[in-house]
Amino acid sequence: MGTDAPRWSPQRTWMLLWIVVAVALAVRACNRPEKRGVILDNLEFGRRLMHGEDVYGPWKSDPDAPLRPLQAPYPPSFGLLTAPFALIDEVAGLPAARCAWALLQIACLFACGLVLRALLATRAAPEERARWQWTWLATFVLLTRFVLRDTHGGGGNLINVALVLLAFGDAENGRERRAGCWLAISLVTKPTMVWLLPVFALFGRWRTVAATVVGGALLVLATFALQRFELAPWWRWLQGSWALAAQADPWLIPAYDFPPFEWMNQALRFAVARWCGEVPAEFAKRVPWGVASGLGLSAAAVAWLVRAASAVLLLAVLAAARRARGDRLARAWVVAAALVLTLLLSPITWKAHHVALLPVLLLVWRDAVVPRARGARWLLAIWFVVVSLPGQEVAGKDADEWFNSLYVVTIGDIALLVYALARARSAAHEHRDAAVVGSAAQ
Repeated sequence: MGTDAPRWSPQRTWMLLWIVVAVALAVRACNRPEKRGVILDNLEFGRRLMHGEDVYGPWKSDPDAPLRPLQAPYPPSFGLLTAPFALIDEVAGLPAARCAWALLQIACLFACGLVLRALLATRAAPEERARWQWTWLATFVLLTRFVLRDTHGGGGNLINVALVLLAFGDAENGRERRAGCWLAISLVTKPTMVWLLPVFALFGRWRTVAATVVGGALLVLATFALQRFELAPWWRWLQGSWALAAQADPWLIPAYDFPPFEWMNQALRFAVARWCGEVPAEFAKRVPWGVASGLGLSAAAVAWLVRAASAVLLLAVLAAARRARGDRLARAWVVAAALVLTLLLSPITWKAHHVALLPVLLLVWRDAVVPRARGARWLLAIWFVVVSLPGQEVAGKDADEWFNSLYVVTIGDIALLVYALARARSAAHEHRDAAVVGSAAQ
């Protein structure tokens, strides 16, 4: 008696696809030249912390480049993340360390997808859950430019985004102490995510906030112990960070050897300075096709505009967090908006940092597919054509630099932030209206 042959399920197809993507990303990351790249800086930073050396001492990752301090914008506690991989480098060699780091990045990418799926599962219709893989694939395609940049360079941005989403997911499910541990690791390795603390507080997640503070303090104390309680590295980083944040003219060379201006820096302060101030000739000539004139305002006026714009955006996110306290979908939109806010308010925002757009792009895509929102469709279409598509790999180096000088990525960040805040507001109102109707029915 014959039996039917087993069918090849769609789930196996998706699993095979993601395995291929993971292998391709890992192989690509591991084939970097050994004498240059962010991953070498990260490993050296972790090695120095592990051995109690000066983490900011001059380092030559490229023999042809001038001597420079090592990872000046990062706090000493960043080495806690990279030290295990430095140990792998010492024991098994650089290829093994590169591979381990790449696998961690890929695992974090998948962790982001699993957390977001779990968070939205309670609000998803059966047909939406059935096409979740398409939603995740579409989000990955939209974000490919930035994922490739982070995974190729060996950055820690995907890791940081995963930590934030894990914290949010655990907090939503009542595991607030563990959520605080995730968020503490995120903040001590990349403090730009500090805006998540008031957001979680306004959600009413005070245990998460307390656990974050305690966990962060313990991790900083561990860093002190590894550095033999030497205060100089921390003092240097604090002074440099404050000087960079307070610098009125963003075109000037920062103090304490923090990175000088590059057109790749898509922070809000540079976008305002470029369009409202005047671009110095030394930077304008770096753009292949020239730089259109800005409004010509003074550096002091530009600085006030940056402060005002930053305050408005921050207050808008915090107000949305307060309104979203009672609805899970609204809170997801607010967390996505807060991640976009970190890109805008940070003084240094490279392209690789934009993997933080992963949650907001997934939510916007969901809007475009499930309720077929016209605004979401137009936003994604324009964002993809103007921001995501014209990267260096597709448009070429000259076009990429020209788009950098227009700050289209920053403008795209603002558009996504505004949309996320509007959706958080509408989701909170829908929840409140549903609660009123339910009370009236009883």
